[in-house]
Amino acid sequence: MSRFLAVTGLALRELWISYRLLLIVGLLLLAAVPAAVLPAATDDPLVVATGRIHPFAFGLAAGLAVAAGVAAGTVAAERRRGTAGWLITRAVPRATIVVGWFVAFAVVLAIGTAPAAGLAWLSLGPLAEAIDPVAFVAGTAAAWGVGLAALALGLLLGSLLATLPAMLLGGAVTAAVLLPAMTAGLPALGTAPAPGAPFAILADLANATRPIGDAVRAGGAALAACAALLVLASAAMARADL
Repeated sequence: MSRFLAVTGLALRELWISYRLLLIVGLLLLAAVPAAVLPAATDDPLVVATGRIHPFAFGLAAGLAVAAGVAAGTVAAERRRGTAGWLITRAVPRATIVVGWFVAFAVVLAIGTAPAAGLAWLSLGPLAEAIDPVAFVAGTAAAWGVGLAALALGLLLGSLLATLPAMLLGGAVTAAVLLPAMTAGLPALGTAPAPGAPFAILADLANATRPIGDAVRAGGAALAACAALLVLASAAMARADL
């Protein structure tokens, strides 16, 4: 446990001094800005509120894609410049390095996602009465779970590839999976717990028939995928040349 906490602390410190923490948190907070500045184009409060949350869902997905790319590039850089190897010479298991970086990035996502969701909700003002707050929270929490899976994918790519390819591929794959959900919408996603379902729920709260149940299912599927990707990332790190 002490080695895990030490690796996590070092990872958080590295993210802080390299400004990557501020980059990710800042991008996630920017996702809440449209909810405060977009004008009302209709008198229907539900349509107006949903129209303001849609850009928040889009910005949240974009921020998570950037976070996945940063995670991939960071782990690849730590591996190639010898920092991971130095930790291993201090009797730190390779799997602990992967999990420590994962927890550090998960904390950063929580630091950015929770205030961003709060700001988006508060920016609605009286319009918030037209939206089920539990559905909004469930969708945001499920989106954070999808973000954890994106981080695990980034760690897997960072354990396999060089810094720039890992960073670009991590961000591109995450964006390709998540962002189309906002254009496809809930009917196109169907009943399957698709990776982009939480973002589609947030983007179209007016037409979501079972937003809470669908968000819980999508979040659970994302956590299962996250666990599988973490196992693969640990296995890849165990075979990586450090």
